[in-house]
Amino acid sequence: MDTNITKKEAKRQIAELHETESRLQDLSNRNPEEAIKEARKLTDKYSVKYFNLNQMKACTLVNAGSLIQDKNAIEEGLRIFQWCYEQYPSPGIAYNLANGMSAMIGTPPHDVDWLDHQERTRHDRNKIRQYFWKAADGKKFDNTERSIALTNLGNQFSASFRYGDAQDAWFFALKADLENGVAASCAARNLFRLYRQGMGSDATLEQIKRLNRLVRLNKGKLTEYTSQKEADDILNFANLWDEPLAQPSSESSYVQWVKDERLALAPTLEAMNLTSETLDWLCLPDIRGLISEGQPIIFPMFNMLKSDYILARDLTWRALDGDRWADIEGFASTFDGALYGADMSALILAHRSVLDLLDKISVFINRYFELGENMKGVNFSNLWRVSKSVNGERPLKDKVVDIINSGVQALYGLVELSGDYNSDNGIFNSHKNIRNSSTHRFVILHDYLLHEEGNSFEEIERYEFVQFQDEVLQALRIARSALQILVLSIKQNEDILSKDSEGLVLTIDVPDFRRM
Repeated sequence: MDTNITKKEAKRQIAELHETESRLQDLSNRNPEEAIKEARKLTDKYSVKYFNLNQMKACTLVNAGSLIQDKNAIEEGLRIFQWCYEQYPSPGIAYNLANGMSAMIGTPPHDVDWLDHQERTRHDRNKIRQYFWKAADGKKFDNTERSIALTNLGNQFSASFRYGDAQDAWFFALKADLENGVAASCAARNLFRLYRQGMGSDATLEQIKRLNRLVRLNKGKLTEYTSQKEADDILNFANLWDEPLAQPSSESSYVQWVKDERLALAPTLEAMNLTSETLDWLCLPDIRGLISEGQPIIFPMFNMLKSDYILARDLTWRALDGDRWADIEGFASTFDGALYGADMSALILAHRSVLDLLDKISVFINRYFELGENMKGVNFSNLWRVSKSVNGERPLKDKVVDIINSGVQALYGLVELSGDYNSDNGIFNSHKNIRNSSTHRFVILHDYLLHEEGNSFEEIERYEFVQFQDEVLQALRIARSALQILVLSIKQNEDILSKDSEGLVLTIDVPDFRRM
């Protein structure tokens, strides 16, 4: 908009923009083809002066194009959005880019082409997660918009069997906007799928009921988040479920913290049994094998994965409670807001140690699925794809492809999570960088951080304490998600082995461990 105009003229132009926007939105719902024609009549000039008109044009092309699957219109709209984002990388434009790209690639097919679709679209889906991530984290987005961005991010995770990440996104979507019935329904259906695969408990059913009750309470607002057809489908599913039991409160502040931050290994903890004994009941399924082979090595390996995770979580809890740590003298004051003490080191150690689990999970996968990789060289980055690129791409290793195509689709969730963590533009890559810094150099936490300090020395990485606390909680959720996907992958594989076997089948059912 021209800055050299009168206030009266500015108001007139704003009113004209709103009128045009309203007209195009209405036309998109009634006649998408005509809306696309009208949008194309808007400016073709790419300058800041026409920024709002370009954004409006892009919105119409993408939204109307999505309704009638006009990919040319969607692509045109995405090009305009990309230009807008380069001029002004706002959460709203990031959200529009993610939605438009989602419409372009579509949903994965439920057939033998599933893996091929995921691989063909993996770079686009990586960008989609990045844009939704930026939109969900945007301080300028209001709670409703942030909630919708988180809902759509959860749907992206769910399509790759990353059910822990998906539940996180929908959970925080509801924290941002408790009236978001779409997020509640997505979470309920996801839990129901897990329950039917043997990955749930009575608590899972109660949480499903609770989520569907939330849908029914806000049924009048469903169309604010989705189409009428989808809203009807959501409500029909919600009406199948009874009212939930009363939700008990926990007497333990630790258990409540685990619940609020979604750090339990159990798939759900929100509805009942809020005790420390039920936080981490995630366990391996019955494993098929011969009695002569003895107890498989994967059981002690998984036990250590769980105990390492629980220790890192407990260390985080204790580090965040400064009263648990004795004051120690002898630290030199650096007069820059830096924080020193065992509690700070404990928090940094918790972040590093919980991410160490990712490499250990790779060793576990290599052993259980008999991938044949050198155990000493296996890590979360190199297990899945060939080391040398083919035409600029690193395809999945043949054995990984065979396992996923056999029906162990959850394993792809770990492949995708690895990309988010290891690739330079992955949404979780910052955690890898922090882990490397805390392992080989120095990480220093600050009460406040002066801009001129920044990272002026290569030996030191500095973070504000509040920011780093969020990073540690996120790292715990990353590791928890990886452990949950690991168990689901093994469950899927054991189910396949059970169906394919002939004759007498022996399973190894290991009792619960009790310390003497």
